[in-house]
Amino acid sequence: MEASVARFAAMGTRVELHLFGRAAPDALATARATVQAVEDALTVRRESPAVALNRVLAVGGEAVIADPLLWEALLAVDAMWHATGGLFDPSVGGHMSARGLRDAAAHPFKPVPRRTPGPSWEGCSDSCETSPTWTPASAGVAREGEETISRQRSTSGDMAGLASSSPPPSLLGPGLRRGTGAHGADDTAALPRWSALAIDRATRRIAATRSLALDFGGFGKGYALDRAAAVLRTAGVPSAFLSAGESSIAVIGEHPLGGGWPLAIPHPEIDGVWLTELALTDASLSVSSTVGAGAAKPGRAAMVRPTDGAIVTRAATAIAVATTGAEAEALSTALLVADAPALARLRADAPDRRFLFSHDAPTCADRPMELTA
Repeated sequence: MEASVARFAAMGTRVELHLFGRAAPDALATARATVQAVEDALTVRRESPAVALNRVLAVGGEAVIADPLLWEALLAVDAMWHATGGLFDPSVGGHMSARGLRDAAAHPFKPVPRRTPGPSWEGCSDSCETSPTWTPASAGVAREGEETISRQRSTSGDMAGLASSSPPPSLLGPGLRRGTGAHGADDTAALPRWSALAIDRATRRIAATRSLALDFGGFGKGYALDRAAAVLRTAGVPSAFLSAGESSIAVIGEHPLGGGWPLAIPHPEIDGVWLTELALTDASLSVSSTVGAGAAKPGRAAMVRPTDGAIVTRAATAIAVATTGAEAEALSTALLVADAPALARLRADAPDRRFLFSHDAPTCADRPMELTA
């Protein structure tokens, strides 16, 4: 069976696209370009349509969204915000926006280079025996606080992107984090969230009733894999494994050897311990955690529940499987920040595809992790 792989840096992490079977010759290159296009649209670490929109939202303005990827992402976020009862919310509050504007005025924004150079795509042999090797997320290639590795079977547009009706005075500073409080762990004041946005689908206009900013974070990775998977399916790819940081995964079809793609999600702190093993076919997976190497990085703000501003202090890992990466990303975040009643509702809808593992039990206990709810 023909096989090929692209490995490159995008969206602040390592992306790998593994294709199996015959497809259009340019399928892999087109999928890579698709991921990079999503990065260009949604990044908040350099000039982009998302940053341009944040300028407007930071001063409570309104804008017409011209960039198609940003518009589609906004609609997907809106759908998942409603589906999770507001538990998935990529917005950060107005005080951070105001602070960012002041800081940007005092310290001019220095754009991050477009993307870190990485190896071009390379061909594999014609055998599935050249299965990819997956590096643990603790090596620093996955998104902060979120880890997973996969275990495979072994054998022999526009820059600004919008037209603003309320031009802001300066650029919103980069570095906002998905699912964190605007002031960090010491400030849980009520913040304007996604509910402060008004979206007019007919005119593609978005307006903020209060100052806020958006950070697509891990959601952007799942969304990028969705776009890449759509391109590959159109190109006739029968089987593929796509990963972004190894905590965002999408698979097309079955494993080349038949059956679902086998995935094992490790305990983020205990070597050799697996939280669960899954087999996926035409599905996406996302893992979010409050523990592990990424979550312990200095300066990382606490994770905050969007619905009430409460800081999430439990040590836990959430795993979500869904039809799309955008859904999986939103659900894993929602599972991680949900209170007990909301968690029960989320898991009840798909108990075999939505998990929350608690790590509060002593590591020397017979069961070092427990499935919550």
